Amino acid sequence: MKKNILNVKVRDKTGKEYARKLRKRKILPAVLYGPHIKKNLLLEIEMGELKTFFSLASGKQKIITLNLVNESKNKQREVIVKEFQENRLKEGLQHIDFYEITKGEKVTTIVPLSFVGKAQGEKLGGIVEHLLREIEIECLPKDIPEAIEVDITPLMIGDSFYVKDLKLPPNIKVITYPDENVVSLISPVSEEELEKLEEERKVAAEEVELIGKKEVKEEEIPEKEVAKEKKKE
Repeated sequence: MKKNILNVKVRDKTGKEYARKLRKRKILPAVLYGPHIKKNLLLEIEMGELKTFFSLASGKQKIITLNLVNESKNKQREVIVKEFQENRLKEGLQHIDFYEITKGEKVTTIVPLSFVGKAQGEKLGGIVEHLLREIEIECLPKDIPEAIEVDITPLMIGDSFYVKDLKLPPNIKVITYPDENVVSLISPVSEEELEKLEEERKVAAEEVELIGKKEVKEEEIPEKEVAKEKKKE
């Protein structure tokens, strides 16, 4: 398997102010850690290098080889991206966390969900509500999927798809709570709106009933008065 090599540098300076200076110079701060690393390694990556890497790297390749260009020993480390911080207002990545992997050892990582198909209930006016976009899994680095597919085609109005409904190979363990709701097909009218409509219907029915009673009383009063007048005569 061809390696995806990313050139990085080890840095010794820390702090928010220094990180800001790096970003102004188009350099991204990063960190490398793992179960066999005693002290986290602080890194910096040129943004141009990073863009070139991601444009050339295979989308299905989850394992990255970091090449520590200014180190004399252990220059190359196999890692996965554990987490990244992004700021849309400041345009793009702000920080990356790399996790060093060891052959034969499992890792926990976040994998995105990919929704496919069109729910049958949408034809009846149902609305797809996405409640979860990614899940946490545990597996060997080589088995990390690019995404996990969720077929929403069978969903009717009122149906939900849960984490426990995901179909995954036995070599992948799901860490996310199994009863967590992934996606639901909801009615175009919410429960709150339905309750409000029902309440309004009851109030309207009571008003109609009350008006009916008043009309009856108003009709009865003249008859009684007429009867009294006849007795007087």
